[in-house]
Amino acid sequence: MRLIRVVFCSGLLAAMLANPPADATTVKHFDLPQMTTSAARVFRGTVTDVRAGSVRAGGGQLATTIYRIRVTEAFKGDFATFKGITYADVEMLGSSKAGTSHNGVRHFSAFRDMPVLERGQEYLVFLTAESSIALSSPVGLAQGLFEIDTSLPGEPTANGLNNAGLMADFARGPMPYANLAERLRTIIATKGGARR
Repeated sequence: MRLIRVVFCSGLLAAMLANPPADATTVKHFDLPQMTTSAARVFRGTVTDVRAGSVRAGGGQLATTIYRIRVTEAFKGDFATFKGITYADVEMLGSSKAGTSHNGVRHFSAFRDMPVLERGQEYLVFLTAESSIALSSPVGLAQGLFEIDTSLPGEPTANGLNNAGLMADFARGPMPYANLAERLRTIIATKGGARR
């Protein structure tokens, strides 16, 4: 009987070591009209500041990342303006420094699939409404965050899925920012919800 337990435990241990834990996030797919309708704020902007934050929820502290984004084109929603500069402060779940150590304890981001924005990068952002603890995220995670390559003519723009499934008449890959912005304006004009 003891031999059976030893063999069973050894086999169980070998199986656990052979199969590392799998992480996956399932997110509903959004096309451009669905993403626009689902977003509370839609804008183009450049990230000017990234800092660590935290919120209290459920009796504990959750690590967050706070982004300040200078808004250069607002399509939908309300934005703060200070000294003539329009900006959006966005607080997202997760640490921008995954795997950090503090006092001998290693901390990991609770939600690794949250997009990470880079200081100085220009984006087209579709944001969810803020939660009761003031957190927000791009609609559909990587689907609602488009990098704009301002170094190339036409400013090629693509989201984290390389624009797959974004529009029925568009296969995938970066598209000129002006084309995407025009389609976005048309959707907002048709469905309502433009900048207030």
